[in-house]
Amino acid sequence: MNKIELICVGDLKFKGLKEVEQKYVGKINAFAKFAIRSLKDVKSRDEAVKKKKEGQMMLELLDERDFVIALDEHGKKMDSLQFARFLSNKISCHPHRIVFLVGGHAGLSDLLDLRIDFKLSFSQMTFAHDIFRILFLEQLYRAFTIIKRIKYHR
Repeated sequence: MNKIELICVGDLKFKGLKEVEQKYVGKINAFAKFAIRSLKDVKSRDEAVKKKKEGQMMLELLDERDFVIALDEHGKKMDSLQFARFLSNKISCHPHRIVFLVGGHAGLSDLLDLRIDFKLSFSQMTFAHDIFRILFLEQLYRAFTIIKRIKYHR
């Protein structure tokens, strides 16, 4: 079974969203071994220091064999079908873990640039981190239902 991980900075702050997150994690685990790893939010008024420390923490969690996808506003935009095809291709061609990265409020560190294999954008809009995590999980679940040809609401 494929391993997919979401590495992000900070925990969900709203109880209701934690329940939704767990619902989607359970659904995704029917298709792949999926986990979310939340890193401690670095407390610093200096955004450069914050980004650097968060980037170092992320790098420590990455294996050289991982396929790393940064969820970044400057990445490639895809619709749900394109994302499902992309994910299906990565799962079939990449035997190791697929890791998605979500940076903290200051964004992803430049330290990660050499380690990122692909940048994916969901929108040019800015989302609250809590909301984006749920949005990502829904799209990941939707991608698996498309791949497996399981009916899912539109």
